[in-house]
Amino acid sequence: MIRSLIAQARQAQINRRTLLAGAGASATALALAACANTGGGQAKPSAAADKSETDKTLNWANWAAYIDEDDDGNYPTLVAFTEQTGIEVNYEVAVDDNNTYYGKVKDQLALGQDIGADTVCLTDWMVGRWIRFGYTQELDHANIPNLSNLTPALADPDFDPGRKFSVPWQGGFAGICWNKEAIPGGLESVEDLWNSELKGRVGVLSEMRDTMGLIMLQNGVDIAGDWGDDEYSAAIDILREPSRPFRRKIPRRQPSQKRRQAAAASAGGVSATLVRLRPPRLDA
Repeated sequence: MIRSLIAQARQAQINRRTLLAGAGASATALALAACANTGGGQAKPSAAADKSETDKTLNWANWAAYIDEDDDGNYPTLVAFTEQTGIEVNYEVAVDDNNTYYGKVKDQLALGQDIGADTVCLTDWMVGRWIRFGYTQELDHANIPNLSNLTPALADPDFDPGRKFSVPWQGGFAGICWNKEAIPGGLESVEDLWNSELKGRVGVLSEMRDTMGLIMLQNGVDIAGDWGDDEYSAAIDILREPSRPFRRKIPRRQPSQKRRQAAAASAGGVSATLVRLRPPRLDA
């Protein structure tokens, strides 16, 4: 199924709408509340002043390989955006893991201080945390007419009803991938990763939500349904088993070259990254 979904995405040239329509998880852009906290340490930051009429710049922090890039290192989408709006975008590949990025900026966020980004792409569960903590500004939907293009599954998420504070940028799914030269026979399931000949040659995603989800699916658990401590503990036991052939943990979105190097034999991967890279020796 994973191979089929990736093939469909390739045929559609991975435009944003088709990828979102094929998957339920998404990274989400946020507008940061960046002015001082006025009510003590526990108060939520208030919204920053709107300077869009005079400040024609936007600072955007995103994952690696999450936007189109040409051979010269330019971003055609952002070039076109600037030509159409006059707004310059300072684009930074600053996120390689939700927890790591949050750890870098959480103190400034709690104090309502500028973190150097106006818009940040994070995964839904982290977006929900930022919204709950009051770190985001409410969006003006009148300025975002293409919200009507959202697939219904992403239009009204429980962490942000009505999409008041967030909009999806890309969506995808976790799966397994492997080096076709190192494993010519391929892999059929997560269970194949435990083969003894792969000892020391398997990487797993550093974010537990991805890795544990894959293992629980292999155990027959409906991760979108009802499950509890017993099912999660069973998956943890598999991950901790000393005989498992793990080499190291891989940040959820590593830069392209590091991802290629990390996938020396087999690894967990995220569709958006794998499809964009299309390395000749990699299969999924």
